[in-house]
Amino acid sequence: MNGLVAVAGTTLHVEQRGEGPPLLLVHGGGEDGSMLAGQAAALAATGYRVITYDRRGTGRSGRANWPGEGADQHADDAAALLATLDAAPATVLGVSSGGVVALAMAARHPEAVARVIAWEPPASGVLPDAATINAAIMAPIEAHLREHPRDYVGAQALLFNVVLGVPVSTDDPGFAAARANAEPMIRDDPTIVLRPFTAAELTAVPVTIAVGTEPNELVGAAAPVLGKLAGVEPVIVEGARHEVYLTDPAVLTALTALVGRTGA
Repeated sequence: MNGLVAVAGTTLHVEQRGEGPPLLLVHGGGEDGSMLAGQAAALAATGYRVITYDRRGTGRSGRANWPGEGADQHADDAAALLATLDAAPATVLGVSSGGVVALAMAARHPEAVARVIAWEPPASGVLPDAATINAAIMAPIEAHLREHPRDYVGAQALLFNVVLGVPVSTDDPGFAAARANAEPMIRDDPTIVLRPFTAAELTAVPVTIAVGTEPNELVGAAAPVLGKLAGVEPVIVEGARHEVYLTDPAVLTALTALVGRTGA
């Protein structure tokens, strides 16, 4: 089943590749399912039935009751999608804010999840000063939108500056695809990342937290806290940058294979 699928009071645009155990790939902010096509194909080639989708409010999916309850709304959508596709329990690989959604799936729908792999989740909600951190990140973005209402592309460039740690211009060709998803990134992701977690929620199913060697400050602070809650040490992938899944699908494909073999 590809195309629009009715779930949880909205429609989600879905694509499937390959055959084998199900693997749900959850995109991050400024992304949609189509941007993960290379990563999905690489995983499918190793023997997975890979499911990608546009999160509610993003890309070709519907916007009913959106934005809603942040990571929990998206976790409920994803679990409902897996049930509709007869694909539960699935390995869930979430990248960036999609990693927070994947962890929320483990918390709310452990029956739908075989294992979670969260790649560089910016989970500010597990930090003691979460509200302060979020306010500091969003202050220049909110100021920009007050001065330039609905200029989500300009606001997105400011947010990328923080997330990636490098200047991003509104006409940077490397971010052309992301600009189509500027509005959902700005309106939805700041709530998604604030989702708090408890140890009970992150020990119901096997969880892997993985980061590159130089994660941004927020990811770097959240990863050990998430690892402690889940009872695991974060996996460090040497040389991998935050958006490695867009540039070198082999990296997270190898990580997924390693986790499958060792339970890392």
